[in-house]
Amino acid sequence: MPDPLDPNLQKALTESQKIILISLKALTSQSSSSHSSSSSSIQSGLGDAFQQLLNQLRQSITVLGLSFNPPITIKAAIKELNKISENIGQLISCILISNLSSLLFEEWKFGIINIIEEVIKHIKVLENQDDYLSSTGKVWESIDNLLNDLSKDEQSALRKKWKIHQSTVKDAWSEFKEILENQGDSEDPLNDGWDELDLGGEELSEDERKRAEAAKPLLALHQILHATIPRFINQLTEDQYRPILAISTNFVDAYDDAVSSMHPGQDEPEIEEALIQLEDISRQLAGKIQDPSVDKWVERLEIEQKKWEERRLDLKTLKNAL
Repeated sequence: MPDPLDPNLQKALTESQKIILISLKALTSQSSSSHSSSSSSIQSGLGDAFQQLLNQLRQSITVLGLSFNPPITIKAAIKELNKISENIGQLISCILISNLSSLLFEEWKFGIINIIEEVIKHIKVLENQDDYLSSTGKVWESIDNLLNDLSKDEQSALRKKWKIHQSTVKDAWSEFKEILENQGDSEDPLNDGWDELDLGGEELSEDERKRAEAAKPLLALHQILHATIPRFINQLTEDQYRPILAISTNFVDAYDDAVSSMHPGQDEPEIEEALIQLEDISRQLAGKIQDPSVDKWVERLEIEQKKWEERRLDLKTLKNAL
């Protein structure tokens, strides 16, 4: 069992936690949702200052860990604990003086809360004289997660969120292609027994495959539009960032619904409703951008939409005839 910590060091560890938690309370009491959706410009240089403070915090965490290498360097440990508490307070001040309705506020706030959680855990590890090396690594990781690709202004915060949306849409597109490619190969020994457990292997019927293939150009066009929007973000003013991001969020949900409707056991009205919803949201996105390439996209959408309608009507006529 390790020897008790020096009383002054124990006091510093306790006080550091209290100060950090008080700072955290000041941050969590603020919510972007309770403020106006309009965005004002972020103070010049604030992003650089925030980045510098994060790097300083990482350095202090490193020095604190080294000071606990036996025998513990008490004065150095107390000094770094004070610096860490002060540094976190400064980081939170940066967040609070940013626009509380901004996307940047949300990104920084989320990142700092994660860092503080790891710092508090780390201090408790130091109190208990447990594995401080592993704990130090976890704090580093939480800081690096925010530092890597850190947004320093509102536009970069919008692009970062859009990139996340793009990744989700790309995953849905890959899922759709897998639906089409699934031939349900009964000769594959890996498939033996899985159907009985209802763990996959179901394939599209011939009509369902034709329907999904007919919808493929539409789903491809919608994905292309969403992926293209970041090229034109410079056209937008900051007070347009949240509205277009809200449309993007709706787009992601609608795209996922459209792909889900293509799975085996299709329901035609469900597919039609999903595609109409997706088209409506895509047109909202297209309406936010003024560019000839977007105009061409709208023209192409109308052509493919007409093909889809003609195909649907042809199948309906065929069914009625049968």
